[in-house]
Amino acid sequence: MYVSSGCDSCARAREIAEAVSGMFPGLTVEIVDVGDGNALPDAVMAVPTYLLDGVVVSLGNPNMASLREKLAATAVVGG
Repeated sequence: MYVSSGCDSCARAREIAEAVSGMFPGLTVEIVDVGDGNALPDAVMAVPTYLLDGVVVSLGNPNMASLREKLAATAVVGG
């Protein structure tokens, strides 16, 4: 997940990351702050951006039910 410390929506993104980590213990959630000079993938045009295996699953904060469905359908989380 790509966030920025100056982004109002990114506070919610961090909460979502924490919730998802609790729901899917097999999933590694990495929060990358773009303000720390980290290189951005071409797919990241704004923050917050959620990627799964390098593919954008949400630009902006997703609906939790939709995100749970996407994650549950992946082998990454043991599904």
